[in-house]
Amino acid sequence: MISRRLILAPLAWNVTPIASIHVTSINSKGRARIPFYNKHHKVTDPAKQDPEYFEKKAAKLPLDDHYLDALELLWKEKIGSEREVMMKGSDNLIGNKTDYGLPQIDTSQPRYEYRHVDELRDAPESVKRIFSIEYGERRDLSGAWKRTLIESVNKHKFDDSSLQVKIAWTTTVIRSWTSLVDTFMSKNPKKPVWITHRIYLMINYRRKLLRLLREQDEAEFERVINELKIAYHVQKQPEHVKTRKAWSEHQLKLRIEREKENMLDTLHKSFMENRDEIVADIDANLQSLEIEEENIKKRLEEISIIEGKKVDNVVGVYQPKIIEELSENVMHSLLFYHDSK
Repeated sequence: MISRRLILAPLAWNVTPIASIHVTSINSKGRARIPFYNKHHKVTDPAKQDPEYFEKKAAKLPLDDHYLDALELLWKEKIGSEREVMMKGSDNLIGNKTDYGLPQIDTSQPRYEYRHVDELRDAPESVKRIFSIEYGERRDLSGAWKRTLIESVNKHKFDDSSLQVKIAWTTTVIRSWTSLVDTFMSKNPKKPVWITHRIYLMINYRRKLLRLLREQDEAEFERVINELKIAYHVQKQPEHVKTRKAWSEHQLKLRIEREKENMLDTLHKSFMENRDEIVADIDANLQSLEIEEENIKKRLEEISIIEGKKVDNVVGVYQPKIIEELSENVMHSLLFYHDSK
């Protein structure tokens, strides 16, 4: 029995769980077998906020042997920056990490709930600072931002439910939360999805409000977006399927049409240059050719007269044999005429 245990013991020691075999192959060298590829990239160039940025850049690519490869790289850059542009482009927040489009607030002012307290007017500075926005919470500062933006676009001081007020409120929330996301990511590179998802929903909600305001009052719509500095672009359906191949083919087609138009314009300009002088030369050449043609005709007529094919100096005009033709017509009418009675 003891020998049997000794024989079976090494076998028991080398037994490895099946699950660990699969896990070790994946977690070898501290990373996964197939690393995760994140197509989204950070965007720092404010010029990419333009919806036509990549199309304009594709139009400037040189037409050489590497044109399609350059289009592929441009497509990857376009797809990688779509999410960042969608989240920050409408508020012009790309490259703006100073004020995030939020108004400047005097933080020494009392907080909103203490603004009508009379005792604070004559209180010492140390007491005023305790009840000021500077010593309050973040929501106190956010409330001050909201009130400032709302007062800049509302219809009157009692307006708290119009589209203008809602747009100003959502704009403040979007920009405030965006600054909060950057603050979190400065400490932890992992994106706080719990707040970015809410920003995405708020952006869509504000886009709906802007669309409604634009349909109802276009002048008020222009005033609101200018006051709040919102970049509003009407979304249009793409003219191609949203794939790299279709986008590249579409850009190539546009580029070919543009190059054709440029070549036609160049040819037209070259044709219009010195056009009057060229037309005058052509007219002079035509006149000289007509004179030469007349001389040739005269010479041919003289040759015909010399050869006896024509008679020179013929007087009068040739007249047909009227009497013979008339008698022939009368005879035919008598022979072949049938009475219609």
